[in-house]
Amino acid sequence: MNKRLSSALAATLRLAFLVVLVASPGVSAGDDRLKFAFAENAPPYSYSLDDRAAGLFPELVQLVFSFTQGYTVDSAVMPWSRAQHNVSRGLADGFLTYPSMERQDYAIFAEQPLHTQDFGHLVYSVDNPNSERIESATSFADLADLKIIVEKGSKWEEENLPAYLERVPGRDVETMMHLLMLRKAGDFFVQPAEDARFIARKLGYADRLRVRKVDFIPNALIPFHIGVSRNVRSAAQVVNQVDEVMQDPEFMSQRNQLIERYR
Repeated sequence: MNKRLSSALAATLRLAFLVVLVASPGVSAGDDRLKFAFAENAPPYSYSLDDRAAGLFPELVQLVFSFTQGYTVDSAVMPWSRAQHNVSRGLADGFLTYPSMERQDYAIFAEQPLHTQDFGHLVYSVDNPNSERIESATSFADLADLKIIVEKGSKWEEENLPAYLERVPGRDVETMMHLLMLRKAGDFFVQPAEDARFIARKLGYADRLRVRKVDFIPNALIPFHIGVSRNVRSAAQVVNQVDEVMQDPEFMSQRNQLIERYR
C-alpha cells in the first residue's frame, strides 16, 4: 500500500514539474516562437496596418530571424509605453530600440545595431526663399536668423539644437510638415531622411520636399538594437544567434536593400 502511494505521489510530482516547466518563459515549447512588441503609431518604423504590425522595424526583425536556426517572430503593435512594460515583465519577448541603461536592466541587447536612425538632415521646401542658404550652410551659425520647426517636448532637440535658433513648435512630425509646407511658419526642421520622405508622400508634399545631409548636427546617430527580455530563459542564446546573423554578408545585403526601400 505504501509503495503504491509512493509511486502515485512521485507521478503527481513529475506531472506538476512538467506543468511548471512548460509554463515557464523561454523553455523549449516556446523558444522557437518569439513575441516582439512595436510602437503602434511611429511610421515609417512601425505602425498598425489592417490589424497587423507594419513598417521598417517589424520587417527588419522578421528578416533577422529568417536567418536564425529555429526561431520565428510574432509581431504586435501597441502604445510604446505598453510595449516597454510588456518586455520588462516578460509579457512580450523582445523589441527593437535604443539600449538605454534603464532598458538594459530588463533586457539583453545584441551587440551590433540593426538600424541606425540618422538625424543629420535638414528638411526644407524647394520654394522656401532661404533654400539656397540652407543648401550651402556649413553650421547652424549660418542659419542663425532662420526659424526652425521643432517637435513639442523633444528632449533630443532641446539638447542638440542651438538655443539661439528661433523655434516654431509642432505637435508631431505631420504637424511640423504642414507648418513647413502649407503654413510656411518656419524655414526648416531636422529629421531622419526616411521620416521626412514618408510623411511628405503621405501628405502630398513629396514634389516640394528637399532633404540635405549635413555633418554639423551633434549626436545625430541613434542606434537601435534587438533586445530580448531577461524573463526569457533562453535570452542569451537568442541574442547570440542575432549577433551571428549580423555578421552574415547575405543578411547585411538584404538588410541594406530593405532600409533603402524606406528612404
